[in-house]
Amino acid sequence: MQPIPQHANFHRSAVALTNLARLGCRLDLPERVTFASNRPVVMAANHRSLLDLPIAMAMVDKFGLSSRFLVRADLMEEGPGAKFLHGIGCIPADKNHRVRAEATAVETLKAGQLVGVMPEGRLVKPSEWVDGVGPGRPGISRIATEVEGVVLPIAFKGTEKVWPRGKPPRVSVPRPRVSVRTGPLISFTSDDHEDNAAQVMAAIAKLLVDM
Repeated sequence: MQPIPQHANFHRSAVALTNLARLGCRLDLPERVTFASNRPVVMAANHRSLLDLPIAMAMVDKFGLSSRFLVRADLMEEGPGAKFLHGIGCIPADKNHRVRAEATAVETLKAGQLVGVMPEGRLVKPSEWVDGVGPGRPGISRIATEVEGVVLPIAFKGTEKVWPRGKPPRVSVPRPRVSVRTGPLISFTSDDHEDNAAQVMAAIAKLLVDM
């Protein structure tokens, strides 16, 4: 995997955010992750909390890698948060930016770099979870099939206990466990983007059951 242009800033930020996250949780990252050596890789994770991005960065940085993540476009429009997200290479994505975001993701993958996507496209309420996840959107399939890439499913569990949806971060004693697990690489065999997205979410749901 090639480093993204913002690799140095990504690494510094990931280290700082990992140390900060450990103050509020017991972080359980995978010991090994299998990346394809000869095909573009799109990481796909469930989305429960705003903590998901820092935890994803922590996992990627653990293996000496960096990645561009698709992030809600309005978060990247102005202010210090927007500057930070641009500085670590995030890609703005929403309905109005979909084509541009997917094109940027494809260009990134063609350059041999990692891309991270949360296919649900939003923070999903626990009341809306089915087997721990919400429905996936077809963008993950459009991006992966465009470059004949593979998808690495990633499951986050416990991030919502540290930073609940719509609320500020919590400090709890004892600190809750936040776990991350990855599954086997997925190679799509069709251009049915809706079905492919559902396949990804099913793989993430299976990981959650086994955690």
